[in-house]
Amino acid sequence: MNSLTPLATCLSAALNGVLPVPTQSVVPGLAVGGVLAGDVVLPHDMPPVSEALRAGVAVAALDLVGASPGAPVPLSDPVAVVPGAALPPGTDAVLPEDGIERWGAMAEAMRPLSSGDGARRAGHDGRAGAVLVQAETRLTARHAFAARQAGVQNVTIRRPRVAVQLDDPTQADFVAAWLADLGAELGTERPDLTLRRTPNHAPRLALGPAETAWLARDAAGLVLDLPARFDGMVAALYALALPALARLSGASPRADGRPLARKVTSTVGLSELVLLQAEGDAWLPQPAGLVTLSALATAHAFAILPPESEGCAAGTPLAATPLDQPLG
Repeated sequence: MNSLTPLATCLSAALNGVLPVPTQSVVPGLAVGGVLAGDVVLPHDMPPVSEALRAGVAVAALDLVGASPGAPVPLSDPVAVVPGAALPPGTDAVLPEDGIERWGAMAEAMRPLSSGDGARRAGHDGRAGAVLVQAETRLTARHAFAARQAGVQNVTIRRPRVAVQLDDPTQADFVAAWLADLGAELGTERPDLTLRRTPNHAPRLALGPAETAWLARDAAGLVLDLPARFDGMVAALYALALPALARLSGASPRADGRPLARKVTSTVGLSELVLLQAEGDAWLPQPAGLVTLSALATAHAFAILPPESEGCAAGTPLAATPLDQPLG
């Protein structure tokens, strides 16, 4: 075990001095999956003017004080509106059709309204300058929709370029989908990170079950050697590729802290990946250093036990990284 390089040492040597990739300014729809390099802010009040929430007639609420079937209030030049329409100046509410009595070209209000009834005031959804999405957040489809709806033309993201050089098509497809979900761009031209099958099958990294994995830098960028077996490949992706992508994206891995539902043991001197399944408010751990297909399919998060750990007792709080959307 002493001949193996600690995980922290490997990561430090590979990532020391590595800076986030340059930013890109793109329309929100094309930025989904990327990590924001700057806050997304509202360019103006939303909505910019008061608008209708229902169909009816735009009115000034004060004009309808005391309106009733016995004492209707005439509506002069009523303006019909539909949901989303801007309210005309001087109006602040929408009177629905069931509150209106029509007599040919004449219309009367049969009931009063409060200011804002059936309407959304200017700035209700947010004020100009308010932060919609914070920097270092992974942009999702809902974030992009909110930005477009608010009139944001472009957002600034970081999108690392990653080359995948794996012979196994099943593993290559998984890795490509995993990278795309993290906002990375697949490409072989000047990649920031290259994922390849390891040329060295001798154990060299104190990481279970990925002892043959290795992360290093060369003249072109970061290179991650992935073990041939799927369990080692998965462990290397979470323990090595994810920190590398976080550094390149300028993001931070998310953390979800819960107590352990049962104890987990670990080998001293070895960092070990633990897959975790959410069970109520606790983590149900799989054996440390073991990745099975069934555990991978049902797990919700992972943690890496440090080499000085002998394990954790039941009830011990454990900070874990979600398997889905682990960044931002």
